[in-house]
Parts: sequence; C-alpha cells; structure tokens
Amino acid sequence: MSAYFAIKAGDASFLFTDGAGYTTRDGIARAFARKVSVAQAAPFAITTQGNAELGEKIRVFLTAQVDRLGVDDFLDLFLPVFLAGLQDSYADLPHIQGNDVVAAMSLWSETRGILHLGFQTGAEPDRPDTIPFELQNLGATTLRGPSFDLMKLAAYRRPRFGEDQASFVKELGVSVLSWMREVRSVPTMLHGTGATPHHWVGGFVEMTTVDSAGARVERIHTWRQDAVGQPIDPFRQPFNRSQRRAMKRAS
Repeated sequence: MSAYFAIKAGDASFLFTDGAGYTTRDGIARAFARKVSVAQAAPFAITTQGNAELGEKIRVFLTAQVDRLGVDDFLDLFLPVFLAGLQDSYADLPHIQGNDVVAAMSLWSETRGILHLGFQTGAEPDRPDTIPFELQNLGATTLRGPSFDLMKLAAYRRPRFGEDQASFVKELGVSVLSWMREVRSVPTMLHGTGATPHHWVGGFVEMTTVDSAGARVERIHTWRQDAVGQPIDPFRQPFNRSQRRAMKRAS
C-alpha cells in the first residue's frame, strides 16, 4: 500500500500512482510494479491499496467487465451486484485486516462524464462515514496516502502563460506523491498490527489519463535511489550507475 492522487481537469481525469510494494510491516520495499489497471478499449482505470494479491485480482476482473459491458452498464448493472457478492465473500471468512482492499476508479461515461468512484472492504476508525462495500463518489479531486499539509496543494502555483494542461497536471501529480513520500507514517490498514512508521511511497510515479478516447498509462518520474530489499528513504542521494549495477547483481 502506498498512495494515489486523482484530479479532474477539463474533460479528462489524471490518476497518479507510485510503484512501491511491500509484503511485510517493516517498510522494506519488496518490489516495484504497476498498481493501476486500465481497460483495453473502455475509458476506465482502477488502482488498489491494501492486500496486493487480492487488489490485483479485483483490478483485472473489473477491467475485463468494463470492456465487455461498457462503462454505463458496468456502473448501473454490474458493479452493485459485484459489491454485494464481494461483501458476501468477506462475510464467510474471519475478518483479517491484512486482507482488506481499497479501490479507486477513474472513468469516463457518455452520460455522466468523468467520475472518480471508490469502494473498500473494511471500516476505518479515522473515516467513520465510510461504509464498507458501498460505492463512494470521490469527487473531482481525491487522494489517499501519508497525510501531508494540504495547504501545499491549496497554494500550488497556477499554470504559466502558454503552459498546456497535461504538463501542469503532470508536475502537480509528481509533487503531491513526493510530499506523501517524505512523510513517515503507518498506513491505515496496518494500524493495530504492530507496524512502525516508515516512508511508503517510492519507486516511480505513473500518470494514467482517462478521457473519451480511453485510458493510457505513462511513467513520468523515477526515484533512482530506491531499491528492492531496502526501506524507502526520500532523502537518500540517487544511486549512480555502478551502484545500481551492484545492487542488481546482489538481488
């Protein structure tokens, strides 16, 4: 679990995700991999946090359904049934916090335009209004990850004269995930598990653009000081080429 940031700009949504993956509570990065899935044809993207294996299964399954049904039928007919079935599946098993998943979806609908929607499988003490397995409207701007001073976002610079929208939003997305990266925290889903504060955001930043033409993923930033088998340290100097080769041989 790391972070995401999504913002609606004009007739498009821009969803930013990092790549750091963990299998334990010690803050050691175990892998760097894509955390967003996009439909092949439909304008739909989904990212998940929490249990990585379950999250990936949910992403793959839902993107396939959107391509099969189209966005509007997916929202109106399929998603309510899916969430009810997911709730039944979780109810059949003892609740284990490490099995919870949070999902955020970015999509474009012919009838509703750009939407940011989400759902989650578990309750959270600091989000008492969030009901597990209920579809949530996340608004035009949404983010989740280590808490930073939101005044940084409110005071972010305006677009420069002549600057195109995509360039401005791309810089904003990298900045938001970088602010999260600098915060030591315990992810919400690890509260009460004995996890200690660490830096959780790392590896790289990918920007997923969703509009009427579909969904596209682009890697826009890489933190070259991050390495598998080490904790994320946002203040470490980037590794040089020789150091990266040595770590690759050792891994």
